[in-house]
Amino acid sequence: MMGPMRSNKTAEMLRRCEMRRQYAKQDVVVLKPSDDTKGGPGLVESRNPNGHSKCDAIEFQSTNPWEVMPAIHDREQKIGKRVECIAIDEGQFVEGLFLFSKNLLDAGYDVLVAGLDLDFRAIPFGEMLNLTWLVNAYGGSITECMAYCTCGARALYSQRLIDGRPAAYGTPVKVPGDSYEPRCSEHFVLPGKPH
Repeated sequence: MMGPMRSNKTAEMLRRCEMRRQYAKQDVVVLKPSDDTKGGPGLVESRNPNGHSKCDAIEFQSTNPWEVMPAIHDREQKIGKRVECIAIDEGQFVEGLFLFSKNLLDAGYDVLVAGLDLDFRAIPFGEMLNLTWLVNAYGGSITECMAYCTCGARALYSQRLIDGRPAAYGTPVKVPGDSYEPRCSEHFVLPGKPH
């Protein structure tokens, strides 16, 4: 699930996790990178108040997703069966996301990943767009989640705001506590963009 801010990526991921749990009786493990500050420690939470808005998650250092493997193994020992699905929220923050996801797929897990496709500068964010190859190779599907600009047009971009104004191109990509709005091409503003 990819798209801009406020396109219900996390809500859709949580909905799919709950469907697997409730109807398919699958065991699903949800993972959260430490760079995700929304929802609090060990909790994945959607900003959408409708539907499945939050669930417990295994939190890991964004630089080392591999550290969750012992916790997944422990979970399998505890439940006496294999975990069927591993869901990763805020995938754009995960370093090595492509290789980590490929390893999980090769090990037989179903993998769900939700994340931003572009950062606030409208540049591919992390390894999210690299997952397209895995989706094609392993027979999966990409869900492009949509958001809308306040003008009503489809929003393609995540507009970062600092003190109510568009953030400059040169500001850091990861800044906790920023505010964002989905914006269309006409209303997306990026002061200081090199070209």
